[in-house]
Amino acid sequence: MPTRINPWSLILVVILAYWLFTLLGGNNTRTSVSYTDFIAYVEEGKIARVVLQEGRITAYFKAPQRISVGNTTETTDRFTVVALPSGYTDLELIQLLRKNGVEITNRPPSIWGPLLYSLLPIAALIAFWWFFFMRAQGGAGQVMQFGQSRARQYGKERRVNTTFKDVAGHTEAKRELMEVVDFLKNPQKYITIGAEIPKGVLLVGPPGTGKTLLTRAVAGEAGVPFFSVSASEFMEMFVGVGASRVRTLFEEARRNAPAIIFIDELDSIGRKRGAGIGGGHDEREQTLNQILSEMDGFEKDTSVIVLAATNRPDILDPALLRPGRFDRQVVIGLPTLEERKEILQVHMRGKKFASDVDVHALARLTPQFSGADLKNLVNEAALQAARENASEISQAHFQAALDKIMLGLERGTLKLSEQEKRAVAYHEAGHAIAGEVLPYADKTEKVSIVPRGMALGVRWSKPEERILMSKEHLEDTLAMTLAGRAAEELFVGTITTGAANDFKQATSLAKQMVLDWGMGDHFKNVAWGSNTGPIFLGEEIAKKQDHSEETSRLIDADIRTILDRAYEKAKEVLSRHAEAVHRLAEELLESEIVQGERVREIIAQTQKPEAVAPTAFNPEA
Repeated sequence: MPTRINPWSLILVVILAYWLFTLLGGNNTRTSVSYTDFIAYVEEGKIARVVLQEGRITAYFKAPQRISVGNTTETTDRFTVVALPSGYTDLELIQLLRKNGVEITNRPPSIWGPLLYSLLPIAALIAFWWFFFMRAQGGAGQVMQFGQSRARQYGKERRVNTTFKDVAGHTEAKRELMEVVDFLKNPQKYITIGAEIPKGVLLVGPPGTGKTLLTRAVAGEAGVPFFSVSASEFMEMFVGVGASRVRTLFEEARRNAPAIIFIDELDSIGRKRGAGIGGGHDEREQTLNQILSEMDGFEKDTSVIVLAATNRPDILDPALLRPGRFDRQVVIGLPTLEERKEILQVHMRGKKFASDVDVHALARLTPQFSGADLKNLVNEAALQAARENASEISQAHFQAALDKIMLGLERGTLKLSEQEKRAVAYHEAGHAIAGEVLPYADKTEKVSIVPRGMALGVRWSKPEERILMSKEHLEDTLAMTLAGRAAEELFVGTITTGAANDFKQATSLAKQMVLDWGMGDHFKNVAWGSNTGPIFLGEEIAKKQDHSEETSRLIDADIRTILDRAYEKAKEVLSRHAEAVHRLAEELLESEIVQGERVREIIAQTQKPEAVAPTAFNPEA
């Protein structure tokens, strides 16, 4: 595609080139000689004509002459006099010229040079600000459209090819959105019966779960004009610009009705008004007010549907969520086991896979993975296969990709001493043995003491799909988490800093048990709120403590009691299975990686007959 040349840029380049031309000697394109040599040529009768101009004399030879210029000689028919002062007059010069029959021509001074010298700084300043303004607005075409909408429009010429067939899982969400598609295709069916389609649909869910993909599918299925814009694109350093862009966007959508407007990351402009310190912003609030007015203001319009996406619905202004604006909230959660299988199969289309690739096993190994995470997993496995020059992607490539995503790259250059390596081996062996022995903990998938990322070792588990977590499962999970430090204390003879992350995870989980789930000894039916999610500075400062100092002391006591119990349980389990811990640690020191099946074999081989595991928890009892 040919590049379009801006005429203003061309004019600026020409002016600048002329200025440099004159500055660097553009007036001296002809051969220059001294005033003394000029007088000598006149006296010798070689000059036919001179042109007198303020600060300059141009002389023409009667015939081309070979003259000396500096250290060289050249042949020329004319020359100029160098370094002639402006306004210089030599009364004898005119007499000398007339005496030698030289034709004299007077030329008035040029006004272009002084004019350019005076106007060039102003022009350069204007050009600088124009260029800065153009770049700030994303191109020269928008300099005069500062308040225009930046939404990308898709229609007949530029269609969205995504459909619901390209979206795996999210059955309930697709059912809700199909109603929007049906209204846009067959509005009369709803109008006849007196039904009103929701004006706004808010897609809520964690990052990477497919909110934008679902919206593209709605546009592709409906086949109507689709306007896509990020909420941050409304914001500008000048107050009122965002509101102007909102008006322009809705006006354009109404002209192309029926149409869909999609606003991504709505929370960037839809935050609660008057949220406290750092919560007020004139431009953001004016933009939000304009969106509220356009969606359900004085002017009623049912032919434009607004879809929006956010992962922070808790911070949105209540006026956005009331009926008449965003009537519906469609939750796009993390995919379940079956949905992860479907998503993996979608992203595996068109790629070559070995026969040992087990999609079901991959789905089980990726709990809490979003659709974007699963796409990244497939891509990393493909990159790993290409790195090894393999013709197909195997299960081993997926395992390597999963390790890389979860833990980071292997740190082969990190060399541990024998004592440090032994401490890491016993630490991870403690996690693995406790996780296998405790009946409600997730079972071990793999144990490794290969340094990856920030971790010196890792114990992988195979988590089960749980909707509700029992108290027994949480307590066993805490014991398994603290079993690494317990193993160090029991078998290494000292404790290390390797349990830092374990303590953070365990403390966070214990806080939730006490503050959110009513599992403390003193507070069984009270939820104080653990504030585990991010909050705003203003909300944090303005928040009042809703319990006394005595209550805080009891909360701390409950958290400590839960952690102490879990630690003692871990020590008791590891003491009973000390031989298994020793054998697993030795195998880790030898091979660095031990699979979960081998861990279970070691426990079975060292199991004492009197050591009988407690009965598993039955949630239906």
